[in-house]
Amino acid sequence: MTANSPFRILQVGLGNRGRMWAEIIAAREDVALSGIVDVDPARLEPIRAQYPDTPLFTDMTAALEASTSDAVLLVTPPDGHLAQARQIFAAGLPLLAEKPLTLDLVEAVEIVQAARQAGLPIAVGLNFRYLAVSRMVRELVRTEELGMPGFGQFTYQRNRDGRAPRLNKYPLTMQHPMMLEQSIHHLDLIRFCYDREVETVSCRTWNPAWSMYAHDSNVSCLLTLEDGLEVNYLGTWTGGWNELQFEWRTDCDQGIIIQRQLFDDLAMARTQDAALRPVALEPCTPFYDDSSALLTAFINHVREGTPLECSGEDHLRTLALCFAAIESSESGKAVSMAEFFTRFGIDSGT
Repeated sequence: MTANSPFRILQVGLGNRGRMWAEIIAAREDVALSGIVDVDPARLEPIRAQYPDTPLFTDMTAALEASTSDAVLLVTPPDGHLAQARQIFAAGLPLLAEKPLTLDLVEAVEIVQAARQAGLPIAVGLNFRYLAVSRMVRELVRTEELGMPGFGQFTYQRNRDGRAPRLNKYPLTMQHPMMLEQSIHHLDLIRFCYDREVETVSCRTWNPAWSMYAHDSNVSCLLTLEDGLEVNYLGTWTGGWNELQFEWRTDCDQGIIIQRQLFDDLAMARTQDAALRPVALEPCTPFYDDSSALLTAFINHVREGTPLECSGEDHLRTLALCFAAIESSESGKAVSMAEFFTRFGIDSGT
């Protein structure tokens, strides 16, 4: 691999997100698919016509042996990630994995430790960090444009039809689908945009009687972050209205920052302002531009050693927060993240 040659990626998985990733990679001249793997031949057949020069495989072991790759992109259900990661590291390849890294925190720690022992990079696809609106919220908070943030309210209310053809079906039967498939993004954004770690979490998860999901599709958390920042979070996949309702408001000592749409519509106001003022954002196509930016950061890290925001180590802190929240819901008690990190052997990052 040279700096000017395309970065060769072996993609494993062709579900809804996998097909999206294939489009993202194919649209770039600096990246090439060295192969695509899916255990279901029916998923590979339409790809054969779309990407005729890309080798296709139904077995990852065969793909690792037959292809020449610079890294692996893992877009498979998380319950198989541990075994797959072991194979990938044994082949000497860096890994970019979709979130969550696993559905078991001990397994996630094992994957990150295996990457460290192999001396290989691992990144996890928390692509919403790379949305233009997320970068701007982080910048406004870090520069204290409106002073010190004191408290926030993050609300995501949606009636998500998990049976829709375009969606993966495993969340319908998994434990804690909302927390581990959706809220994980939101809790990660809270950590990232506020540039603070969570110190304590109190949480309640539950499932409304009408839910199509086998397990809890509602999450409510109170998060205490560093510097005394308090954040209320509410997320649901089983709201009573099909229209998505989203709002993330941050109150600072000199005004507010408010995001009124899931992927854009950022505004701010100083304490004495009579109305909100829109904040200009760079154009961004959700799921595509942010994922491509994540991929660029991963490639730059592999090639040049630049910092990796979405590293496996950092992901463990978000994943641990999710599992600490679940523990809080089950125990009825607040959970200290410092104690939780120590219990699972996770670096707190502070």
